[in-house]
Amino acid sequence: MLVSVRELRVGTRASQLALTQTRWVCASVREKHPEVFFKEVLITSEGDRNTDPLSEAKTPGVFVSALRDELLQGSVDIIVHSMKDLPAAPHPQIALAAVPPRENIHDVLFSTAGHTLAQLPKGARVGTSSPRREASVRRLRPDLRIDSIRGNINTRIAKVRSGEYDATILALAGLARCGLADIATEILPLDDFLPAPRQGALAVECLATNTELVALLGELDDPLVRLCTAAEQGVLLGLNASCQTAVSAVATWQNGELDITAELAVQETGEVTRAHRVFPVSARPWVLQDWDAARDAGRVVATDLLDSPLRERANLP
Repeated sequence: MLVSVRELRVGTRASQLALTQTRWVCASVREKHPEVFFKEVLITSEGDRNTDPLSEAKTPGVFVSALRDELLQGSVDIIVHSMKDLPAAPHPQIALAAVPPRENIHDVLFSTAGHTLAQLPKGARVGTSSPRREASVRRLRPDLRIDSIRGNINTRIAKVRSGEYDATILALAGLARCGLADIATEILPLDDFLPAPRQGALAVECLATNTELVALLGELDDPLVRLCTAAEQGVLLGLNASCQTAVSAVATWQNGELDITAELAVQETGEVTRAHRVFPVSARPWVLQDWDAARDAGRVVATDLLDSPLRERANLP
């Protein structure tokens, strides 16, 4: 395609992961369009300033809102996020221009002693600010101590290495993007640690009115990843989930079927209910561009979770 814009301002947080993700997007665009140049604009978000547990955030998208504000004000042209940080509801003025290929969706345990979750000694201190991860640990190892941990990937790793915590749980996707995947002590199985909705995926956003830029960034789009993350987004929307909700969801597309698994858990006890549905082609004429239909499928799975008696204790709004 013919690109009239030669320099684009890309907004990013200053963490190693945010910069790595942003630079990967820029490099991927330049592979196709070497005439386009990018200028990084560093932005500090509420999530970077506030050291309170993420589950206590008063507004959704604590790592996202400041970047979106700069985009809406015209200070930047593009913003890049870890997709799991996005609020569930789409923004009417902002286009999700690209959902690139997805990284590994697993969670991992990091322990300097080399312990797996099962090997951690009784009373060991595990750092996590995720209600979802806390619920899984409490279900599997109720004898462990769970405390909030904040900071970027390197900060959390350093807190474990210093002995402040015995272990922490991280997304393998972030470690892999930063070249740190080999520090993982254990890759946690999906049966025990179903990931956050949209974990491992990136979101590349720009103004919806900038149709040329939407088309340019859209060359990075992976339609299958967009379809599956739309279904996982539908679970969040159907539950009206907040940062305090321990919710998990994974969608896959195989052989013409959209397969969705989701969980709703009680953070304090680890109790969990799981829902699973498969939406075959025969039930609806699915096409890869049918994002609304994928979100609707996720909402159906959310309805199954809401039928559980756990909903009263699952920190739903």
